[in-house]
Amino acid sequence: MVISPGCKEMFLVDVKGLYRKNPWLVKRKTIREKLFYILVSVPDKEPNEFFVLTQIEVNHLIEQELKRLKRPADYPVTGFVWKLAAPHKGKWRVLPK
Repeated sequence: MVISPGCKEMFLVDVKGLYRKNPWLVKRKTIREKLFYILVSVPDKEPNEFFVLTQIEVNHLIEQELKRLKRPADYPVTGFVWKLAAPHKGKWRVLPK
């Protein structure tokens, strides 16, 4: 749990990290107000990258991958391929101010 510096609003952050461009493994969670994901890429010889998403965006990406892979909705291992996070690189503005 964190507090935004501007409006002093509390919100939840789930951080996932990778050092290679592997799939992001993310478990689906019950919808929670103000839950955000920060995906962090920490490669050995390149700069770190941060991808910031809402819970709704993450759930959408998970659903897309389940459909693409033709897996049932209750498949136990969920996530999405690395490149799907790319449009969310540096999108810090989605967090409360």
